[in-house]
Amino acid sequence: MSIQVRESAGPARPARASAGTWPRYAAFIRTPPELSISWHDPHSGARAWLVINSLRGGAAGGGTRMRLGLDPHEVMYLAKAMELKFSICGPPIGGAKNGIDFNARDPRRTEVLERWYHAIRPYLRSRYGTGGDLNVDEVLDVIPAFRKLGLAHPQQGIIQGHLQPPDDASFRRVLETMGLGVQATLSPELSVPGLELTVADMITGYGVAAAVRRYYERSARGLEGVRVSLEGFGNVGAAAALYLARCGARLVAIADAEQSLLAPAGLTADDVADLFRRRAHKLLPADDPRVRPGHQGFLDAPAEVFVAAAISESVVPEALERLHAAGVHVIAAGSNQPFRETRIGSTHVARSADAHFTVLADILANCGMARTFSYLMEPDARPEPGPIFDAVRATIEATLDEALERTRGQRTGLLGATLALALDRIEADR
Repeated sequence: MSIQVRESAGPARPARASAGTWPRYAAFIRTPPELSISWHDPHSGARAWLVINSLRGGAAGGGTRMRLGLDPHEVMYLAKAMELKFSICGPPIGGAKNGIDFNARDPRRTEVLERWYHAIRPYLRSRYGTGGDLNVDEVLDVIPAFRKLGLAHPQQGIIQGHLQPPDDASFRRVLETMGLGVQATLSPELSVPGLELTVADMITGYGVAAAVRRYYERSARGLEGVRVSLEGFGNVGAAAALYLARCGARLVAIADAEQSLLAPAGLTADDVADLFRRRAHKLLPADDPRVRPGHQGFLDAPAEVFVAAAISESVVPEALERLHAAGVHVIAAGSNQPFRETRIGSTHVARSADAHFTVLADILANCGMARTFSYLMEPDARPEPGPIFDAVRATIEATLDEALERTRGQRTGLLGATLALALDRIEADR
């Protein structure tokens, strides 16, 4: 296998539906977003950006990311991904993202986050809803910062701009349902023994596992004995590993930002739960004798499924070649925008992945939290883990089934089919 590898004048518009999928997608990425805001914090040197791709449906949504080295191009890509994701999981609104270029382990991180939210407060109040993302926790970081700023909820802007509740009582009812649902404590069968985990902690990883499981069901195979390598052991990666192992998959390799663990015989669900309990700063436990510094051999571990749940753009052409040689045939995108392209609008790496693997797209596999918020805005929503997890699973299964029908039984081409489905829905809404 060889891999070759500001505010605009108006709202973003995708290319015409009659064009090929990849040119349409490239045009969608290259179209300037409706709104871009940049910020510099004189106290810490942090930089941040808010990108609103469009205000389709009166609002836009997307989480808050913090990492050293973040740049506005990454934030823009993520905002575009959110627009596509909302077309799949609802609500029918525009995509957005905000990101902070700052060391997430710096003790000043909380005050930086609060100052940034203060700077964009008018949007957070009226038309932009946010939540957790890489190195930012919905319950521990975002909600406390909003309370300090006198904002009702991280999704307040979407409720006001999209739902437009007729009175304060209606607004408060939606807020209460969302707050209870996101922070609902999980039952033992959905959680890790010994830990008190919430919907926000586990729902995105659950969605990734649900996408993989559904693909194997549609392929007339179960997950029993399927070998999985996993990149990233934060909320998304660790939860995906746990739920995949509980479905019978064998975790044979796990890597975080600094270390890796190789287990050729495969980790059981109990093994994964133990790692989950003992992880520190969402990294593998360094005192585990199986954990070694660096990532030597990680991409070469024989496996059938690779879960990309680390930072964006972690998958480069060399990684695809090594995964292919290791026997991987399914890539599940637990991270947003996992493929590293050379320039804005380029699709070479994504297209190569789509031609050689079954790619479960990030806009589908990673939609757990977005679907949670969408479900909790529905009039008859129940803010309990069971109905929330059921809503996420049902959305992922129905969308994956539709995308698989577009591939007409072919193992490859699923990423392009999923993107085309999302672009068709956005076009239909305009």
